[in-house]
Amino acid sequence: MYRLKTPNFRHLAKKYPDTFGSFVKDDGGYEAKIDFQDAEAVRCLAQTLLMEDFGVHARFSPGNLCPTHADFDRLTFPNVTLRCGQIPNSILNHTLPAHHLLQYHLSPGTTLSQAQIQIRGLDIGTGASAIYPILGVSCFPSWHFIGTDIDQSSLDYASANIVHHPSNANRLGARIRLVPVAQKDSPFLPDTNEDNEEMLHFTMCNPPFYSSAEEMDLLAAFKKVPANAVCHGTPSEMVTAGGEVAFVQRMIKESLTTNKEVLWWTCMLGKLSSVAQIAGELKVLAKEGKVGGWGVSELPTGGGRTKRWVVIWSTTPLRLPDGLSRDGLPGSLEKCRPGSAERLGKVVSMGPRYARKELLDVVEEILSALDGCFVYPSAYRDLGKAEGRKDGWKIRDDMGALDVIVTQESWTRRARRAKHRPQSSLQEALKNHLPEQPLLMARISVTEVKIGLPLKVAWIYGMDSVKFESFAMFLISAVERKLAGFTDADAAK
Repeated sequence: MYRLKTPNFRHLAKKYPDTFGSFVKDDGGYEAKIDFQDAEAVRCLAQTLLMEDFGVHARFSPGNLCPTHADFDRLTFPNVTLRCGQIPNSILNHTLPAHHLLQYHLSPGTTLSQAQIQIRGLDIGTGASAIYPILGVSCFPSWHFIGTDIDQSSLDYASANIVHHPSNANRLGARIRLVPVAQKDSPFLPDTNEDNEEMLHFTMCNPPFYSSAEEMDLLAAFKKVPANAVCHGTPSEMVTAGGEVAFVQRMIKESLTTNKEVLWWTCMLGKLSSVAQIAGELKVLAKEGKVGGWGVSELPTGGGRTKRWVVIWSTTPLRLPDGLSRDGLPGSLEKCRPGSAERLGKVVSMGPRYARKELLDVVEEILSALDGCFVYPSAYRDLGKAEGRKDGWKIRDDMGALDVIVTQESWTRRARRAKHRPQSSLQEALKNHLPEQPLLMARISVTEVKIGLPLKVAWIYGMDSVKFESFAMFLISAVERKLAGFTDADAAK
């Protein structure tokens, strides 16, 4: 992994002497180096890393953006268990929020084999490298990708030199489909002319940053420190009318009006001012009930100067964990970040009477007494540790989390009083025959830390934040009262 150090150029030069080795400068000192201002060297490094870490044969276009980071000294490569190798974090990390989102929203009772159902992603503006689809299908065996671009020549290059390269065709060609888009103002979601077209689980995009070539040159001139590596690309890759803000605004508008099913929209942004503007607009849409879960996640860059953010939103009632939506953001985004979707109870002291399982038993007892409340072991926790298990992996009783599906507001005092009133036969008939849609879904988790057992209630589905707040506070208070009763009973003995 390259979190704290650069790739081992000396090792790579010995292994690939005729290609990468020709660009390596090695004086026998602490480490070998390459010239990051040499575009051909940077391109060869990216090709070498793809071969070394993923076994992917690639030849990147000299005229297009090269999928490698400018400064390897500040790179970090996340430790993903699903066969992810080592590739610059600004690229690989963009695929990780999508993976975390899909893992976070596994249905209760999901087994590992079920969790690996075919996932369909869309890379908007895939370019001549198609790097996001390549990394996605290389890291995650269940992923399939559609890659779109307005530049047919870029798609042709990606197809001939990478995706359908004779050495890659069986691995990549069967799971990556490249689709041309007619013009810049065409819809982001392609018309693939498939009668049985399934939903897209997520989209991803690294849009052009600049609104004009003049803006690009002006911002480059204002940089106090020169770029550590050469950066070049075609006009369509670097510039778009209105810059990245207008680009994402158009994407948001399409997400609200399309009749195609997309669970999550994601897009990378390169300017903090853009993040603030887009986040502010998503916050308004969320208050209007037009957007469900949304948030901003800063991509780790290993302490480097360049910052990148991913904005995420859904027009479904699905919700985001705080770690993907609001945690770790700079203070300048405080007013426009989403509210927390998590509530914490008092930390319970561990002892002979209570460990994690016993506390979850108390939670389950309280929830099981509510009408329209269904409790299951969560499929989310510890899923990554299941890779490689021969038994197919099933949900265990000690997972440390419960998923709760609530179909009616049965936890309030008013609802509990109404439960004891006689109902007419018509009311009973309506109750028995009306379809029940989830009012909300929550995940109840208990972790073991040095100070005790913190109880967390996380909102994972629903559109009414007031109802979630009410439910979470009811549950936390009910658990605390229950535990206090046990303590008093123990003291009386």
